[in-house]
Amino acid sequence: MPKQARALRTYDAVLDAAAYEFARYGYANTNLQKIADQIGLTKGALYGHFSNKEELAAVLSAHLAAAVELPLGEAKASTDPAFDRLRTLMLTLGELFQGDVRARAALRLTLETAQASGVTAALLEETHAVVLRLVGEVQQEGRWDASASAKAVTDLLVAAFFGVFWMGSAAERTESGGRVAAMWNVLAHALRGKAAGQ
Repeated sequence: MPKQARALRTYDAVLDAAAYEFARYGYANTNLQKIADQIGLTKGALYGHFSNKEELAAVLSAHLAAAVELPLGEAKASTDPAFDRLRTLMLTLGELFQGDVRARAALRLTLETAQASGVTAALLEETHAVVLRLVGEVQQEGRWDASASAKAVTDLLVAAFFGVFWMGSAAERTESGGRVAAMWNVLAHALRGKAAGQ
């Protein structure tokens, strides 16, 4: 049992080190030796857990898919007011990408892959579709100015909250909650417009 626990700790350490490297340097500029060196393993020991970079990237991508599945599902299925669902979704995604290095690395890898193949990342398309529907509902509820283009508002929200992982130093990322909530408050206030009699 202690051997199994140690193997799991090493597996997690490798994933975290790989996530740091991928998030910071991208797929092409990350190598297994740097990951091994970061956690004091030989490259051979690292191969005992992951056979190549592709396998590490795949595990991180699966982590991201699982991390966004629940908030996207709840945003679609909940019976709460659209404004509350949208707020929860945006804050959850912003905090995820600023606070979770594995999700941040997987997002970078996803965006790099999509850009290289000339397509929009499926994760962004799915999120955009959910946010667009919610923005329309928020406008219908009278919470936001209905004269603003729902698509433009959606583009702004998705860009801001997916882009939060590019901002700040690694130390600032550990204190993400305040920054993400402040972004939401500014955008939500600005979007009230005519709906709030301004």
